[in-house]
Amino acid sequence: MARKIYVASARGGAGGTTVCVGLGLALSAAGERTLIVDGDRRQPMALNAAGCEGLSTFTLEEARKGACRVKQAIVEHPRSANLSILPCANVADRKYIPSAVAEAGEAFDYVLCDGTAVSLCDEAIVVCGPYPADIKGADICLNELSDMGCRSARLILNKVNGGLLYDGLIMPPKDIAALLHVELLGVLPEDLALPLGKMRADSVKAIKLAAEKLAGRGDKIYSPLRSYLGAAGFFKRKMRGRI
Repeated sequence: MARKIYVASARGGAGGTTVCVGLGLALSAAGERTLIVDGDRRQPMALNAAGCEGLSTFTLEEARKGACRVKQAIVEHPRSANLSILPCANVADRKYIPSAVAEAGEAFDYVLCDGTAVSLCDEAIVVCGPYPADIKGADICLNELSDMGCRSARLILNKVNGGLLYDGLIMPPKDIAALLHVELLGVLPEDLALPLGKMRADSVKAIKLAAEKLAGRGDKIYSPLRSYLGAAGFFKRKMRGRI
């Protein structure tokens, strides 16, 4: 039976879809059959983030109208054999989505629901940044999930700048998780290459560690401070102070 996990963004721009796609890629690379349900109402953002734009033949709206089957609306990732994406953009009746996801999810080990079908999920991941507005948004999001009956929620901190963390200008990830009374699942570094459709090696490592912890195969969390320590870190801090 598939683990259905709701992925929620604490607020707009937190990176929920990017994190969802990253987890999907990492889980599928580990051999887990993974389905990402893209809940964006207007554009199939998960398809874009995964590099699968233009590969969709049928839509979920066509499945709702009976013009195709739900599984025909699923897009298989061309370079990751275990990863598939179900876009939900432009579905006229959003109440149809949970039943479609329940039907499609039978063939997978993990179903990551990006902002949709929360009623099917027993677990949740809240994605937020390390700044006060993000933390407040995460607190509201966690309370809403609790009110909806979600029994288990964990936190992924995204866009954590190691330099700001070293200087004490943002709270340490563990302190943020303690403040929110939630388990810390992962920490992802700030990566300015992501909007360009790329991902740095340290971002790949960080998302892999989060996926391993999600799957119960590890308990390590990426440290964005690592590159600021030691001799190399000393010069990096000096250069950062000059620019």
